[in-house]
Amino acid sequence: MKLGVSRNRLDPDQLRPPVVEPRPGDATFRPVARPPRRAPLWASVVGGTVGYWGMVVTGTRLGPLPNPPSGQWWFHLPGGHLGLLRVLFYVAAAFAVAGWVGVGVEARRGRLSTPVAVVALVLWSVPLLLGPPIFSKDIYSYIGQGLIAHRGLDPYSFPPAALGHGPLLNSIASVWRHSPAPYGPVFVELARAVTAIVSSAIVPEVLVLRAVEVAGMVLLAIFVPRLARQLGTDPQVATWLGVLSPLVLLSYMASGHNDCLMMGLVVAGVSLWLDDRRLFALVLCTLATMVKASAGAAVIFLIADQLRLEVGRRRLRRLVADAAVVVATVVVATVPSGLGWRWLLPSNLRIPAEVRIDATPTVSLGTAINRLLALVHLHVAQSGTITVVQAVCGVLAAAGALWLLWRARRDNLVRVLAAVLLLAVLAGPTLWPWYLTWGLILLATTSSQHAKVLAFAAAASILLAGPVGSAQLSGYWYWPVALATVVGVAWLGSGRRWARVLLRPSNVP
Repeated sequence: MKLGVSRNRLDPDQLRPPVVEPRPGDATFRPVARPPRRAPLWASVVGGTVGYWGMVVTGTRLGPLPNPPSGQWWFHLPGGHLGLLRVLFYVAAAFAVAGWVGVGVEARRGRLSTPVAVVALVLWSVPLLLGPPIFSKDIYSYIGQGLIAHRGLDPYSFPPAALGHGPLLNSIASVWRHSPAPYGPVFVELARAVTAIVSSAIVPEVLVLRAVEVAGMVLLAIFVPRLARQLGTDPQVATWLGVLSPLVLLSYMASGHNDCLMMGLVVAGVSLWLDDRRLFALVLCTLATMVKASAGAAVIFLIADQLRLEVGRRRLRRLVADAAVVVATVVVATVPSGLGWRWLLPSNLRIPAEVRIDATPTVSLGTAINRLLALVHLHVAQSGTITVVQAVCGVLAAAGALWLLWRARRDNLVRVLAAVLLLAVLAGPTLWPWYLTWGLILLATTSSQHAKVLAFAAAASILLAGPVGSAQLSGYWYWPVALATVVGVAWLGSGRRWARVLLRPSNVP
């Protein structure tokens, strides 16, 4: 006889007393706090897209158009009050920043997937690639330097003025019209190829040259999150801060600065270096130096990092081998271009060093000191005071860079390299917003990615320049800039904070 299970057995849940939920008015009632409603990620992406399109459309009247003031973009607003358009431009900029901040909130919560980041990058970049230049006229000087090379002249000896009067020369900023090219042969050769393909039509040349810069943005989109993973930090936040920020997109896509290609090569090289693919890393960073000389710091840091691992004669052999890679890369990239070796002369950087704007800490500090000296009846030339301050800051910055190079190790290599690049910018003779991307993009891959000051710089520093490319901070702005410089140096120097900030491992918060 088989024993079966009784069908009338009670379920244990039926033996439990019913749970009575407290109601309003009961002594035990406590309202449950509902989580705040969050704007969807896609709403932030769409909001940013609307903002960038608004900046581009209003920029067809406010931006540095070809051959100003009569030049027009291939699409443009038919008319309108310039004051109202300026208001609309900055309202659109606020939409773009708000959309970026919304994406950042989701990125910090781990909700920014790679497909969404790619879609946001495409949607935000397309209007900037199609629209007129914004915040800078530099892309016209790139075209002028490429056209000089295309005509068989030496761009390191002949300035754009050698092209003669015309729409292109009128579009170039006055400071660059009589200055030879300060860039390496890799970039000048790319600019020459663009002018050879597109002929002499300015608008198509701008669009094609921007397309070349997209290669740098692709490298950033691939290697910024990759470098963050290698350092053990959040790749989503790194992408948000180092690739999708308004500073990066407006500087690289809208303005078309060659810093995009330079930083793409640098980040790729540093990432490959950490994977012990040293040959490719050195080649990429050397090519970045042949776009813009600032990338030379990356080459020096990578070689120094390798030399620390060697001893005795092995160190000397390693130094010779790395130097041979760098020299070979320079020769292979320079000789076929036919541009010669004048690009290596320091004199080519003369004009960028002579431009003085109040947003530059050294200029503001020198101006403020000159005004203070005048209050105590010590009258000296303002330009002389600024020159002395810049010389002192330059010496201190060089000494600081050498000290950081000596203290750099594999675990803090990225952070220290970023610090040196920022030091060169902040203590240098001229500061433009896009210069800040050199250090910001690298810091976005380290534990500093959560620093509020980096997020603020990525969102607001582009406003240091006006839509047409002129410096925004003028007049008495040197007082707050100088004060901020002094306070920042004092804060960094107190309690050895500089050591904790600059030398800690890149993955330690």
